[in-house]
Amino acid sequence: MERFEQLISECKTIVSKHLSATQDGNKKYNIYRILNLTQNEVQMCRVLADLLNNQGEHGQGAKYLGCFVRTVLGLDIFDEEIEDAHVYKEYPITDDRRIDIVITYHGGFIPMEVKINAGDQKSQCYDYYQFAKKRDKNAFVVYLTKSGYKPSEYSLTGRAGDRLPEGAVKCISFSEDILRWLEDIKAGSPDEMQVLIDQYSEAVKEFINVDNAEYKMNLTNKILADSDSLRTSLEIAGGVNHAKAEIMKRLFEEFEAQMQPILCKYNLELETRSEWFHYKYQATEEYYTRNESSYPGLNYVIKSVNLGRDLSLWLRIEIDYKLFGSLCVFDYGAESNTGYEVGNQCDVISDELWLKLREHINLPEKKEKEGWIIVWKYLPTGSDSTIDAIDTVPDFKKMNEAAIALVDETTRKAFVGKCITVIKETLLSLVK
Repeated sequence: MERFEQLISECKTIVSKHLSATQDGNKKYNIYRILNLTQNEVQMCRVLADLLNNQGEHGQGAKYLGCFVRTVLGLDIFDEEIEDAHVYKEYPITDDRRIDIVITYHGGFIPMEVKINAGDQKSQCYDYYQFAKKRDKNAFVVYLTKSGYKPSEYSLTGRAGDRLPEGAVKCISFSEDILRWLEDIKAGSPDEMQVLIDQYSEAVKEFINVDNAEYKMNLTNKILADSDSLRTSLEIAGGVNHAKAEIMKRLFEEFEAQMQPILCKYNLELETRSEWFHYKYQATEEYYTRNESSYPGLNYVIKSVNLGRDLSLWLRIEIDYKLFGSLCVFDYGAESNTGYEVGNQCDVISDELWLKLREHINLPEKKEKEGWIIVWKYLPTGSDSTIDAIDTVPDFKKMNEAAIALVDETTRKAFVGKCITVIKETLLSLVK
């Protein structure tokens, strides 16, 4: 028990430090992250090419290129040659191929292939090398990746089966070579360029996950400190899915408790006949072991709405990945597709049924989407926009901060209270 508490304490310290450093309030404003460009290979490559270009928007002439050629590539080139050099992005060659970046100078031709997330193409490095050799007898391919790994045999081998010789490819990395070069050129740059270089450098760190890698290694070292630490960690890992499922159950239990006082006012009745995808059976560890959701939820029959036959209008509170509330139609007379519950969701809403629904609910003239859900809203935002649901709506697959916060009873009670207010204002208010 003492070792368990010590391990938890040590890991909590590492996690807290990491979260403190990565919280939005501690992140620098970064235009690349805002525009979702950090993983965009083409755009990140274009910025790199412009920094290398003597005629680039940076206005610093050949300083950046000279530093790159000498410190990263290790080439001894005269200043005059660097000043006369040209940098091309997406340089076209044979077979409709384009080299990401090409540096040319007097008698020299340097092709650069940049890999952030894309895989190798057939004979890619081989073809680039052969193309470059016709223009520079000392040519080699610069292969730039996140961590400096080598190109695959698929890329190094020609269509006839011959392979590039050793030394034909120089591997460099964003994690060391490019970040070090950015620091070097920043030191001699004017203030406005230092800010822009910082922005690009932070974007590089984000897509290579430098901070996250260090964080995970710190945790790993604690876990692998001894056999007891590893054994304890494995036991904890085995109980995590059960703990996450328990949060969902407690959330729905709180909904049941706080919904009770408003049942009479809104003519609601807790649904018990079918218990269709009820949280008691669906909010389990299985939710986390399958790709799709197990759709745990809580159903209330809206008694004031008579749709005829075996049809019933429900208020349903459900977790797909995110939490949402909806008005939906259930058919008690339909055959269950699970074999456990009574009835089935009414996925086909006929024009006649839609007219009937409009007698009881304020709905548009025509149904916009198919399915048993008539109208739905994320909770607690009251929006049906995925953009509005990013941070404040609990996501129980990703276990975002909004979901994690619900482990606290006081927070959970306040959260459910807010959700019920939204349900009354955006869903139950539609019922005539």
